[in-house]
Order: sequence, then C-alpha cells, then structure tokens
Amino acid sequence: MKHRWNVTILGVRGSIPMPDADFLGYGGHTSCVAVDCGAELVVLDAGSGLSRLRPSPRPGGQMRLDILLSHMHLDHIMGLPGCRALYDPDAEVHLYGEAREGRSLCAQLETLVGPPYWPLKLAEFPARVEFHEVGPGDTFRLAGRAGLPGVTVHTLRGNHPNQSLLYRLEEGSRRVIYALDCETGAALRPALEDFARDGDLLIWDATFTEEELAGRPGWGHSSWQQGAVLGRAAGVRLTLMTHYSWQYPDSLLEAQERLAAAQGAGICFAREGMEIQL
Repeated sequence: MKHRWNVTILGVRGSIPMPDADFLGYGGHTSCVAVDCGAELVVLDAGSGLSRLRPSPRPGGQMRLDILLSHMHLDHIMGLPGCRALYDPDAEVHLYGEAREGRSLCAQLETLVGPPYWPLKLAEFPARVEFHEVGPGDTFRLAGRAGLPGVTVHTLRGNHPNQSLLYRLEEGSRRVIYALDCETGAALRPALEDFARDGDLLIWDATFTEEELAGRPGWGHSSWQQGAVLGRAAGVRLTLMTHYSWQYPDSLLEAQERLAAAQGAGICFAREGMEIQL
C-alpha cells in the first residue's frame, strides 16, 4: 500500500520570532516545516520552530534528518542550536544549502553556530553532521531505506535579497513545493508555475497583505493572493500560506484567512502544530 507523507508546521513567522499572546493562535516561531516521507524525515528551513521537532529513529533504529535550507538569513537558520538531533551521538544530520561568494555552506553556518556566538561548531556536536552544497537547477536524491525509494529534490532560484532556493520534493506522482522568500513577477512567474505544476502541496510566502506588499518592492516577499493565483494556474491541490510578517497579530491573519476562504477550496493558512497528510 502507498505510504502517506505527513507534513507538520513547526514555525510560521518571517524575520524574527514573535511569542506575544496576540500572535500565538497562528504561532510565533520562524519558518520550519517537517515532512515525514516514510523513507526520510525532511526539514525545510531551520527557523526557531526547529526546536519543536522531536524526531524519533526511522525504522531500523537510525535517526536521520535532512535539513534543506532556503538561504542564510537569520530567521531561517536560528533554530539550528536547538535541533535536538544534533545532541544525539547516534543521529545523522544532513544540511543542504548554497556556497556563496567563496564561502562554503559550513563556513556560513558557523558564523552563527560556533564561537563566539555558540560554544560548539557544527562539526563538534555529538551527532554526525554532513554538509551538502546545492544550487539552483539541481536535482538530487535523498537516501531512502530498504523497501522504500528515496525522495528526489529539485531546486529553483528564488527572487530574494541575497538570493534564495525553492525546493520541490518528489516521489512518484507526489509533490511538495516549498517556495518561501520569493517575490513574484512577470519574468519569474512561468518558471514558478512549471516548478509547482500538479503539486499536492505548495508552501507559499504570504508575508504581506496585498496593500502592504505594494509598498515593498524589492523586499523579496509575496502575498497570499499571489500564492492563490499561482496555485490555481499550476494545478496545485492545496496552497498553504505561511512566513507571515512578524508584525501581523492573529486578528489580522484571521481576517485575511476569511478573505481567502471566500475564494473557495484549495487555500489554507498555516498554524504551528498543524499536520497535513498527503
């Protein structure tokens, strides 16, 4: 029987965590999504929400995380010191991301996770840590386990200051697209539609309302309305809005979600702890 994928939302904010009471209905942690694919546990970005993840060993006894990093902005990597698997000597943590301007992925991450800002370098954690440098247009496969194929990952360049990577996870006909920190436009829209084509789930950058987005050209973000249009054009089954502005309280997001609901099925606003089965 075909195994299910389980997607868990661990963090929904952009820029900085927001733990105030008026923000906790949707969640205050920065971006992090876990996708249990059966063969792998894939983590999309390492925002502060990563501290919520309590991974268990895969069948066969191995604990392994594959963490795909969209870019090096602080809100997408600040959760690494709180990654529980890093403190387990029996665990493997595989980190994927871009080398930039002559600096390796490891060197970039150890700007944050290493002295003087953290006592340990990533290579000094008890877990086995491996670094995998990827770039836009790459295709690679994650290691599966006996009886289950590995997930194939595709990448696309996002439109964001300092650049970003978008990811698509595939296994057979199943597709999850992760498209945060990306500003849409006429030049990029055809590539985004192709990248998201026939997806089961599109995880979308819904940082700003349409009104506020109009005053933020070049900031590298989008709105839920743009995600809804993209999802429909690409034939996506469900478009999940996330990466909300850290300044948007629950009341504002609830109002936006009501507007989205009026457009019909196929749109959902992420909340921390939400699970989606595919």
